[in-house]
Amino acid sequence: MTQHTPPKKYTIRIWPIIILVFIFLLGATGWYLYKRYVAGDKWKPLLQAKLKEMILQSTDSLYHIEYSNFDLDLASGDATLSDFKLIPDSTVYQKLVIEKKAPDNLFTLSVKKLTIKNVGAKKAYKEKILIIDNISIDKPSLTIVNKRYSFNDTVKVGKPKTPYQLVKNIFKQLRIDSISLKDISVNYINKSNPVTKRTAINHLDINISRILIDSLSALDSTRFYYTKGVEFVLHNYKIATPDSMYKAELKQIYFSTARREIILDGVSFLPRYNHTEFYEKLGTSGDIFTLKFKKIAILDIDLQRFLRDQKLYAGAMNITNANVQIYSNSNYKGKKSIKIGKDPHQELQKVALDMKLSKLNLTHSDIIYSELDATTQQTGIITFNNTTGHFFNVTNDADVKKTSPFMIARISTHFMNVAPLQVNFKFNLNAKNGAFNYSGTLGKFDGRILDKLVKPLALVHVQSADVERLNFNVDANNYNSKGHLEFYYKNLNVQLLKKVDGKAELQKQGFISKIANSLIINNENPDKKGVFRPGPIDLKREPTVSFFNFLYKGLLDGLKPSVGFDKKTEGKVNKVVAKVSTLVDKFNQFKEDRKKRKEDRQARRQAKRDSIANLKKQ
Repeated sequence: MTQHTPPKKYTIRIWPIIILVFIFLLGATGWYLYKRYVAGDKWKPLLQAKLKEMILQSTDSLYHIEYSNFDLDLASGDATLSDFKLIPDSTVYQKLVIEKKAPDNLFTLSVKKLTIKNVGAKKAYKEKILIIDNISIDKPSLTIVNKRYSFNDTVKVGKPKTPYQLVKNIFKQLRIDSISLKDISVNYINKSNPVTKRTAINHLDINISRILIDSLSALDSTRFYYTKGVEFVLHNYKIATPDSMYKAELKQIYFSTARREIILDGVSFLPRYNHTEFYEKLGTSGDIFTLKFKKIAILDIDLQRFLRDQKLYAGAMNITNANVQIYSNSNYKGKKSIKIGKDPHQELQKVALDMKLSKLNLTHSDIIYSELDATTQQTGIITFNNTTGHFFNVTNDADVKKTSPFMIARISTHFMNVAPLQVNFKFNLNAKNGAFNYSGTLGKFDGRILDKLVKPLALVHVQSADVERLNFNVDANNYNSKGHLEFYYKNLNVQLLKKVDGKAELQKQGFISKIANSLIINNENPDKKGVFRPGPIDLKREPTVSFFNFLYKGLLDGLKPSVGFDKKTEGKVNKVVAKVSTLVDKFNQFKEDRKKRKEDRQARRQAKRDSIANLKKQ
């Protein structure tokens, strides 16, 4: 029986390897030919021919190279290559496809200029040790065309050769002090699906320091892939979200393996349309987010763990000067999405990359929520200014959660920019029902500032309120919240409002407001006898309510009984208000009718007088 040999699969794994292999070949071939043809000018055309031959042989004729100028100074050890191109042969590629040997990725590489400084000629020739001061690659542009072939799924691919295995027959040691790649462009074209997708990265700089490739360097734990450090700097990166509703922009992304940090400068996540166009394209209700961050830094990254286990472990993430704006317009209706299981700590568990941040720090940040109410057609605003927060054990890693199942958050902010607010969260990362606790204290402030929120959204005008403090402690999950609230205040007086068709301004409900202030709402807590009214919280969560809306409604559930408006009273009040509103409406209608009758009588009298006057003239 004849044994079937699987087809050979040709792969190029990453394009920097192509460049490095090319450099190795350049050095080896150069010194081989220099040894033979050092006299005269024979070496240059022979070297050029040999380089092109090597690229063809090493890629099974799939790729060939072109360039406009090649200059090698044997005395100084400097080499320059201009307008270099690595070009795939489409005919060869189609042949490989038919033979089921074609790679999934096809590369086209161009380099404006490649410069090699100070190649150690003598040492390379005598000791087989190649030392290069610097390699500079200007404006490299790489296009990757990906088309997955089913035959590659069953092809057995051996373990790729290490860089040392690639060069050991030529050099026993390779040292490069620095490599700089300036203004890199990468264009990725995915043809594996019915619709071709394109992704581009431009203006990327890479700096690599102190490369050492020999028999022992792979074992050096202080090195990152044979280097002492790699720095990536990406400028002005922009990308649209898959649904095309938002765009993400970054002024700069910096990554250093030596410093073990990633720094993102000038980060923004912006809607691509104005509010009206956004909702028209969305076709339903929902929140619109506008996010801006001055800087996001991930520090003390465990690179070895990332390389070994593909897990992101880091000491800290620092977010500075964030501005978060959330806008909602209740005019837009439609089917609302279910929010159960989508709280922040639950969404963290769904991130594909296993991660652990020991600490996340948020500083000098503002959060603004605004909502346009469908009834009043006015916008309510709530703000949290100069927010500072510290989050501990931010993780989705199963091993970490076994011993540390809680994520803790401590947040300090200024509510409506007037009152200090301290909030603590404790999230159970293992709880299937999304269990968490939140507690905190809101300090002293003039309650009239609440008009910005409750007047447009709740049709309540706060005429006076001296808030002393508010304490709360709530246990919650995806389905309900239970806890208690303590609300200390004095001099509470409100004006109930209503929206009248055809009028822009909200109208006062004077009579009903007097009933509310006199008979229902307690204007202080504790009262004059020292009796304090607690605010029990027992709220069932609506499935479509978001996490932050759920927090707000939980506190509101405790505020109502604190001011004397408990559920029992609320039911009675609603009946009274309905009756009073009916009477008031009837009284107002009576006044309108009486006014109209009076105007009709006056009109008839005037008409009679005008008629008599006309008769006299005749």
